[in-house]
Amino acid sequence: MGLISINFLLLAVITIVLYFIIPKKVSWVVLLVASLIFLFYDNFNIKRVLEALIVFGTSYSCGILIDKYHDSKKAKVFLVLGIAIIIGLLSYLKYSNLFINTVNHMLSIINLPYSFKLVKHSSLIGLSYYSLIMISYLVDIYRGTNKSEKNPFKLALFMSYFPILTSGPFIKYNEMKEHLYNGHKFDYDRMCRGLLRIAWGLFKILVISLRIGIFVDKVYGDINTFNGVYIIIAMLLYTTQLYTNFSGSIDIIMGVSEIMGIPLPENFTAPFFSRTITELWRNWHITLGGWLRDYIFYPLLKSNVMQKLNKVCKEKFGKKIGKKIPLYLSMLIMWILIGIWHSGAYSMIIGSGLLQFVYMFFEDNLSPLAKKVNKKLKIDSDSKSYHIYQTIRTYVLFSFSMIFFRALSVKRALKTIKNIFVWNPWVLFDNKSIYEAGLDILDFRVLIIALIVLFVVEKISRKEDVRDKLFKCNIFLRWTLLYALIFAIIIFGCYGVGYDPAKFIYQQF
Repeated sequence: MGLISINFLLLAVITIVLYFIIPKKVSWVVLLVASLIFLFYDNFNIKRVLEALIVFGTSYSCGILIDKYHDSKKAKVFLVLGIAIIIGLLSYLKYSNLFINTVNHMLSIINLPYSFKLVKHSSLIGLSYYSLIMISYLVDIYRGTNKSEKNPFKLALFMSYFPILTSGPFIKYNEMKEHLYNGHKFDYDRMCRGLLRIAWGLFKILVISLRIGIFVDKVYGDINTFNGVYIIIAMLLYTTQLYTNFSGSIDIIMGVSEIMGIPLPENFTAPFFSRTITELWRNWHITLGGWLRDYIFYPLLKSNVMQKLNKVCKEKFGKKIGKKIPLYLSMLIMWILIGIWHSGAYSMIIGSGLLQFVYMFFEDNLSPLAKKVNKKLKIDSDSKSYHIYQTIRTYVLFSFSMIFFRALSVKRALKTIKNIFVWNPWVLFDNKSIYEAGLDILDFRVLIIALIVLFVVEKISRKEDVRDKLFKCNIFLRWTLLYALIFAIIIFGCYGVGYDPAKFIYQQF
């Protein structure tokens, strides 16, 4: 069930109405029923039910046992067991073919006439999200951050809360339990804010993301014909397409949840105003970054193995260099895992994993040199123009890495990069060439205006919630802007025959 579909609209409206009609003590039951409908709507069968039950049953039983034996070694045994089962299921359903392809490739290199068959399976929607959510649930019980949930139905709601299943954000049990299980009164102002956020999400997806997608799909679908400048433009636009698609879906999710009075953690804070890749990732998919930091990076960095490595490296290379080796090794492992999480293809491991690590490594180690060069060349590192240069540089570097993300295979990505170096700038002035790439002049004009609107809103949002600023405006200006947004979606949105607005890029993860 896509977030932009009649089915989701009906589910959301019925859920919201029933949520406020029935007594607050049992309103969470409405959310549970809606979540189960959303979870199994498109693929209800025994295999899918078993997948969800394995994750749920493991989390519920191991959570209670970890809580029960909290002061003994048994707690750690049940924690490891629970994580192993969840990770094992996730790996089998989503990443087994990566392992099989790797083995087959190695066998072909040594000329062995044998290969393993790929596993044919498809996982339940949201598997990657709710698996990590339940792992954090178990770890937090072990750490003493929260107690286990004894009511299985309430835990089932936490695991399957329907707005977050397609795109996140990642949630924590101790931060959500009060909001999920305690009903909320209807609030008109909150409803207006939620609807406005939903509308903004629709604008991002229907007016910007899907329109960019026409051009990007055309170029990446035929990189021999559409090479050179076409690929450069597609590379830069795809990053915006990915962002508006992903953040737009998050806006819809946040809006629906906000109407019911259930706050969710923010997942984006204007990432493309970032001046470094490190800063960009602090503002992009924030909850995933937080999850990896809390449950992978810090535990790994503080592990006995890394502590011993830290000691050895300091003795051998000195304190300054030695302490960085365990840090970078932990970062490398974390970024490889991020790449694997994004579907497990090698192109994803490179684009959303290894390249990001490489960028951050050089940012960290070359920044002192850059300061010296700037000082020697008398470049003001604090000037506005230099900040703009850093922002553009960061966007271009990130966009380049996303070639691997979009190309879906390393071979295709490398060929795409090679075809960038075809010299054909004249296509920018050839209307026929632009039409052949899928968009006409009107589409480009709409896109440029929409991107300017996006830029202004993102700029404002860095300091203040745009909705707060809008509601402070006089009533005439406020309603003018609201109607402009609504009519922009209706008139310039990409929907109907030939479009699939229900398909989200990140939903596949």
